Amino acid sequence: MKCKLSWNLENDPWLGALHQFPTVLNARASFLYDINLDSLQKAIMSALGSLQRTPKTSEITIADLAGYSEGQVVFKLGIGNGDGFDSLDLKEEERVLQRLENHGPFATLDLAFHLHYMIDDGRRHRVHEDHYIVRLAFQPGRVEVLVHHLKGVKRIQPDELVHLVLRELNVELGKNRYPLLELESLNST
Repeated sequence: MKCKLSWNLENDPWLGALHQFPTVLNARASFLYDINLDSLQKAIMSALGSLQRTPKTSEITIADLAGYSEGQVVFKLGIGNGDGFDSLDLKEEERVLQRLENHGPFATLDLAFHLHYMIDDGRRHRVHEDHYIVRLAFQPGRVEVLVHHLKGVKRIQPDELVHLVLRELNVELGKNRYPLLELESLNST
């Protein structure tokens, strides 16, 4: 039995956005799209859910080992809600999709990306996380992506995060036979 969440825009006007997005940017990109904005935002939610459920293999450096080690990156995501982020679990995804269905597409989506790194070599390693805040600002045919690195050592660089999100989103769009997004520009510091 599917449970419908009772929710309305007036009770939660800040869903998807922060009161103040950081002004210091570590990357700025834009994607071009050629589909309905509602469909794009639904695909974004699905891609974010997939990203969160599937760890990514990555070469990782850590202080107590020389060179790079084979590891994994686990993503924990949040969605803006005024002055903070709500954990983007299945219940929250449903709430966002219901908001999209009932009130149309978002003008912006503010997201938190917590990247947890792991190495499985039988020893205990303390591997610092990276925390990013990402804003997706939607315009006709174009999505502007603003990336702020909040904390960590940037094991995954801001431009790598943009490419990773783009790949995940294009996989989701391809599954639904939608046109893929095209990277228009990317600047990173």
